[in-house]
Order: sequence, then structure tokens, then C-alpha cells
Amino acid sequence: MLNLRVINNGDHAALIWFPDDATAVPACRGFALQRKLTRGTKKTRTWLHNFVGFADGEAPPPAGEEWRWPIQRYLWWDYGVGAGDTVSYRVVPVTGADHLHLALDEAAATGWSSPETISGQDGPAIEAYFNRGIIATQWVARALAAEAARQLTGQPPTARAALMKAIDQPGNSLRNALSGLLRPRLLDLLGSAPGKVFAALYELNDPEVVAAFTALGTNCNLILANGAFKPPENDENADLRGVLRAAGKINLFDRLVTGAHFAHNKFVVLCDAAGAAQTVWTGSTNMTETGLCTQANNGIIIKDAAVADAFLQEWQRLKAAKNGYPATLAAAHAAKQTFAVPPGAAKPDRITVWFTPTPHGEDMVHARTLIAGAKDGIIFLNFNPGAFQDDPKDWTLLQSILNRHQPSAGAAYDPKLYIRGVVNQEIPKITSDPTAPVVPPVLLFDGGTAPPVRLDQDVLVPANIKQDYPHWQTELKGASSVMIHSKVVIIDPFGANPVVMTGSHNQGMKASRSNDDNLVIIEGNAALAQAYALNAIAIFQEYRWRRYVAVHPDATHARWTGLEDNDSWQNGHLVRDAAEMAFWLK
Repeated sequence: MLNLRVINNGDHAALIWFPDDATAVPACRGFALQRKLTRGTKKTRTWLHNFVGFADGEAPPPAGEEWRWPIQRYLWWDYGVGAGDTVSYRVVPVTGADHLHLALDEAAATGWSSPETISGQDGPAIEAYFNRGIIATQWVARALAAEAARQLTGQPPTARAALMKAIDQPGNSLRNALSGLLRPRLLDLLGSAPGKVFAALYELNDPEVVAAFTALGTNCNLILANGAFKPPENDENADLRGVLRAAGKINLFDRLVTGAHFAHNKFVVLCDAAGAAQTVWTGSTNMTETGLCTQANNGIIIKDAAVADAFLQEWQRLKAAKNGYPATLAAAHAAKQTFAVPPGAAKPDRITVWFTPTPHGEDMVHARTLIAGAKDGIIFLNFNPGAFQDDPKDWTLLQSILNRHQPSAGAAYDPKLYIRGVVNQEIPKITSDPTAPVVPPVLLFDGGTAPPVRLDQDVLVPANIKQDYPHWQTELKGASSVMIHSKVVIIDPFGANPVVMTGSHNQGMKASRSNDDNLVIIEGNAALAQAYALNAIAIFQEYRWRRYVAVHPDATHARWTGLEDNDSWQNGHLVRDAAEMAFWLK
């Protein structure tokens, strides 16, 4: 019997299925995925498309028979859904003697999954949103080719130039697609603000976000930092700062810090008409064109007065600190602030808010404790999680996660713990030196007895695929060196105590002791943890292909030409994916 789970995170839905006895389906050429969708008043029932057939040049199946190009794996993404849609799915084996004689094995099909509404809402008080900022992908390559043709005014623009022009244009279809639901929800939030808004930002240049802040007039109170240092002024936001100050429409406050620190904030507090804090937006997203469109990012909305007020108090502390780091700032961050959200609920989420700099890394101690207590698995996305540290009390969260697979972890050692993650930057002794006496960045375990497989730095530090494959468009690597900008740790999304850690915090000791940052830890919200896990594993799976190419540089070996016309394709997947599916179908 096939087991099926469906998860959505507002951006897309994922289907995970697997035989409960981990045995092959006889004569199975793959699986057909059928979707029932309600969009407004319209209801449809369709087969999800696989855009690859069994042989080069093979004509696609006719409409209504898309199942004739089945799926030869046990996990699939549906990006054809939109916010507000209600969907359910079923999985049907496609069997036959060969690809010319296929039939649907209805007797072995799953039942329909429970109807699920596509939404970023994860409980009454929390919303999470993600963009589609991984640009080294096939859909972006094809969209860029069309965009370059559309922009043609003489010499054809390079793909990079076409991309940068597209994301600078409000209403551009590629900009809209790359920013996903993240950008429109942020703009909706600012556009519907009932009273004063207090924002603290590291970087700002996106035209729509700037316009939204400006439209608030004197209700907008913005602390704008100097961003990534840019000589000679060391103020990345200097031009915009001048424009905003000259316009005189908003209340603008500078926070221009030195090279030992980053004013790395990315939060917005919305108050009601009476001036009381009600809602806060935070997450990893810099409010720039690249932050919204060409880096993988997340944003989280917490509609709780107490949590929002904690951020408002932090805003006031930052305003008072001006360009400095008085001792009183760190002292105010030493105490753990935990809130029951929504208050009074029978089983509220537990939301802990940490601000930095801290006196002694109190935020990291809390996060490491939760990592050490993970029962089933940990999934993560990191931009730059900090430098390798020898002393465990100074470890980055990445080191703490990887330590769970080390016998030296003592009681926390768990070789069966599911760990998956992507790191954007090289970290000496963690990602870039396989001979260093530390655990490799990510290990893939197929159970507790099989030796682990190391995912090398071409996965952890994502790269574009350079080889020429059939029907493969040349991929653009990045608009900058930043591709994975999210800072997320997800613990036990299907367990008794699911945890999400997010915010602007890079999850290392520099963020904890030197920077302006926030780390928000949400415990008990399964829907939120699963939404973040889905976003992270989609990115991980995208770059797993990069590992395959790196391990098989011979194009004739690595070349994948289509679906296998036999049922033996299942064998490797059933062995390799058993531990993976056990985690996702828990």
C-alpha cells in the first residue's frame, strides 16, 4: 500500500509517497499524480505534468492523458497552485509491459488526500512567506531568454543584465514570479497599516517597498543602517538616505555603525490607530530588489501585541543608541522573552524573541539546547553561519547540528537523526576542507548502519550547472555571491515539539555578540515548521542535482535522457529514499 502526505507553504504543495513495505510495484513505470482543485467557483480535476518522456523527440501525451509520462520518484512539487486554492491529490501507479502499453493501476492507488487550502497562514497569529529566489534553475533560464528578447533594443542584453533590469521594474512578470508571495504580502501589510509603522532595516532599495514607506508619510518611522560597508562613505544606503531626507515625508533616523558591527535588522512593527504595537514582520529578507527576487529568503508575520511590543521596545533602544553600542543595549538583551501566542489559547505557540548583541550569547545557548533535544530531524538553510569555533560554548548553530552525528556528542549523539541543509558560503574547516578533523557539512544516512554519504561543497555552496544536457538551458549562477540568504533551522516538524528558528540572525557568535539582529524561536506550531521544512527541502533537492553532476563529471555518464522503460528504476530509490521517506511520512 502507498502512503501519501501533502504539505503546502503558500508558495507550492508537495506530495510525498512511499510503499509502506518499501517493496517495488510490479511492472511500474512510474506514478501518476492527480489533483482536484477548487479556485473560486471553478473546480477542476487534472493530472500533474511531467515534462520529460521516455525518449528524445517523443510527442507529449494528449490532454487528459498526461499520466503517460509518469513520475519516477517519491516526492514531487506542484507549483501550479495559488494562494486561496483548495487542493487534494492521489497517487496512482502506472504499469505496463513497456512505455507503449501503459495503464493506471487503480487498485494500488492511494485515496484522495484531505482537502488543503494553499495559504501562508499557519495558525491564527502567524503567517510565513517565501520567494523563489534560486535563479540557477531551468524555469529562470527560459524566462530570462524571453526577457532578453523582450528587452531587445539593439545589442541583446546579457542574461544578467536582463535579470537586473527585470527585477527593477514593478509589474514585470519575472520579478513577480521570483518574489513569490513574499513581496506582495509585505506590500499589502504596509499598505493596510492602520497607524504608525516602526521599521529598522539593514538595506533598502526596492522601488515598491520604498514607495510603500513613503506613502505612509509621517506615520513611517524608519531606522536605516549603512548596510554592507561601501567605501569611501561606508554607507550602502547613502543615495536613498539623501533622497528620503530631501523629500521630508517620513521620519528617518540613521544608524551608521563601524566595521566591527552590522546593524543587520530586518523588522517592521505596525501599530493601531492608538499607537499600540499589534503586528511585526521579520525574517531574513533585506528590502532590496535582490533580497526580494534573487536570493532565497523568508518573511514571517506575527500578529500578537506582546511580541510586536517587544520589537517596538527594541526599535526605541536602537533609536536611543544612535550609531553606538552602549553597554545598556546588550544588557537589555540578556533576558529570555517568551510569549504564549495566541494568549489564552488551550495550546498556544511558544514564541521566544532574542535581540542582539547579547552579553554572553544567551540566545545561542537557548538555540543549542533545542538542537540537542531534536528527536527526529533537523533541516536548515544558512547564508553565512559564522566561523568554525573550537570551544563548544562558541559553536555556531551549524556546528551544533552537525555534532549530533558525532559520537563525541555523548547523550546527544544520534546517527539516525535526519539532517539536511544548504550553506551558501565556504566556511573553513566546515565546508571547504574535507581533511579537517571535523564532521563534513551534511551527511546522508540511509538508516543507522549504512555508512553516510557526504554532500560536498557543490551542494552546500550552490553552483549553476555548466554541462550541456539535452533540452538544458544555460543557467545563470547569481546576481551576486548570495543565493541562499535564509537563516532557518527547523527541528522535528512532524514531532511532538516542532521548532522553527528564523529572523535576521546568521546563527553564529558574531551575530550574537556584535550585531543588531533578532532570533525568533517558535515552538509547538507544526504547520509553520512543516511550511519552513518544505521550503528548505525544495532548495536542498534543487542542489542535490548539482552534487550528482559534480560526482559524475563525465557527460556521457551524467547525461540523463529520459524516463527508464522498466520497473527497475524503483530499486535504487527504494533503498536510498527509505530513511528520507520515513522522516517525511512520520
